Amino acid sequence: MKIMSMLKLIKQAKNIIITSHQNSDIDAVLSCYVMKRLIDKVNPYAEVDIVTSKINMPAKKVLEKLNILSTIKEADYVPEYDLCIFIDVNNPLHLGPLGDKIRPDKPIIIIDHHKPSVNMPLNALVSIIDDQAVATAEVVCDIIQEICVKPSKEEALCLLLGILSDSRRLLIGTVKTSRDIAFLLSCGASLSEAVSILYMPLSYSEKIARLKASQRATIFSLGQWIIAISNVGSYEASAARALVDLGADIAAVCNDLDEGSRLCVRASEEFIRTTNIHLGEELEKMGLIMSGSGGGHASAACVSVPRQCNDVLKGFLEMMSNRLKQPLKKID
Repeated sequence: MKIMSMLKLIKQAKNIIITSHQNSDIDAVLSCYVMKRLIDKVNPYAEVDIVTSKINMPAKKVLEKLNILSTIKEADYVPEYDLCIFIDVNNPLHLGPLGDKIRPDKPIIIIDHHKPSVNMPLNALVSIIDDQAVATAEVVCDIIQEICVKPSKEEALCLLLGILSDSRRLLIGTVKTSRDIAFLLSCGASLSEAVSILYMPLSYSEKIARLKASQRATIFSLGQWIIAISNVGSYEASAARALVDLGADIAAVCNDLDEGSRLCVRASEEFIRTTNIHLGEELEKMGLIMSGSGGGHASAACVSVPRQCNDVLKGFLEMMSNRLKQPLKKID
């Protein structure tokens, strides 16, 4: 029913904008691209633009390898439109500068795999959200199968890349994820080609950020769990992942920006499975408390707030201590 309502809106529209969250990742940009290709088939008369405020570096590299970087615009404005489609995002606050440019009088379609936010726009007439999917590419794949449109080899490869990227090369996933991958392979996508495209050696700057995060880390215990906090000037998400890979159950790495700070948190799958904590939900609450915005997945989330890192890290530690009902103990 939702998919039929989505198709009706698409067929009625003349000018369509597809957008995603700030610092759009591989899953986001490739899901946007395939969605545009799908719209071209459903409504070939519509003018369709993909606009995001910023694309992150790994996503840019993948788009360059696929020779489709020019199909996505980085801008802080949107052209006139009569339909807007949110991909891999359902909170307008996560759009960055574009959030203020989304009109409340024009319909929105949401296609996402994050838990619904309390800030979902009231003019979202159709919301296709599957928070059990490992990637929004998986949701787009489901839509394509539902309407019986066979994707091209290139489109299937894009969706496979999105799924592999967000699932950390299938470290997480469901039976349905496996079925979707099998479908994409049957449409011509190559697993070996996708893995090759996603391979990116760490840059010098990212290596330094990871090492500095480790060098500066402060370690605490929360009952049986180990939490590490640190700060870097860039690559905070990668640095947090590195601390988890080193042995932390939870890692929170903060970056002081010109106006406030950005905190990225990662957790081990064992921690998430045992505690049933959803980091995206916790950081969304933290963002609301600190007049910022946050969100993400169960084991990976970020929050941006108009405060300095010291306050943000302190607030995060207090939040986790209260959530786990365990005293915080510093490990020297």
